Amino acid sequence: MLPILFSLGRFKFYSFGSFIAVGAIAAGYFLFFAAKNRRLHTHHLFDTVLYTLVFALIGARLSYYFIYANQFTNFGQIFLFWQGGLIALGGLIAGFLAYIYFSQKENDPIYQMLDIGALALLVGWAIGKTGCFLSSCSIGASTQTIFGIHGAYPVDLYSAIWAALLFGLMLVIWLKNRLSDGVTFFLVLEGLFLGELLINTLKLDFDAGLARVEAIVLLVLIVGVYLIFWKLHGPRFQKNRFGIAIRNFVFKYLPHRR
Repeated sequence: MLPILFSLGRFKFYSFGSFIAVGAIAAGYFLFFAAKNRRLHTHHLFDTVLYTLVFALIGARLSYYFIYANQFTNFGQIFLFWQGGLIALGGLIAGFLAYIYFSQKENDPIYQMLDIGALALLVGWAIGKTGCFLSSCSIGASTQTIFGIHGAYPVDLYSAIWAALLFGLMLVIWLKNRLSDGVTFFLVLEGLFLGELLINTLKLDFDAGLARVEAIVLLVLIVGVYLIFWKLHGPRFQKNRFGIAIRNFVFKYLPHRR
């Protein structure tokens, strides 16, 4: 579509790397302002975001290198990530682990940090996937319907739109502050993974290759996230003098107003 946004002399600004950078900056700003909204400490967030991004890029690039090692003529090319060649799931997992580690290191309220981190992820994902669309990172299956562009499904554009819509919905819910801490995080992950799984079926190589592997991994993540969510936030049955009561762990307890 538009792999190179513009050039300044000998320097070329690639759509993929440029949008990844813009997405990271936008996600970082959102994380900062969301933390202030919840009255959390923000003096260390720059370090947390920076380390998370570094580990995410390393994880995404190493994942691509191990899968497509034949595309590299020398190991030094592994550092040219702005030219394309990242596995989103690899970066997501590595960045998530780094985010958890540095948040705990700073004694942040982990569930609140997971909530705003998940929303920030959607910001970066939507912008980054737009760069993937312009760079034609993924090839969609052929179609002659109105949902195609140049005769194929624009799967990366679909991913960007889905992440943006999910962000808008979950942001409204998060701002109402009715859900228990951590619930937004699980809802975002379930929505993102489910959307990516469905969008993956529109890829040209879905029947074989990396797209199929990604679909299997996404399915495993969807089930795993749901089981963890049910373990942490599922209903609890408690005995009382009136019998058995169901205690809710999804919504915050709000006292009745008189």
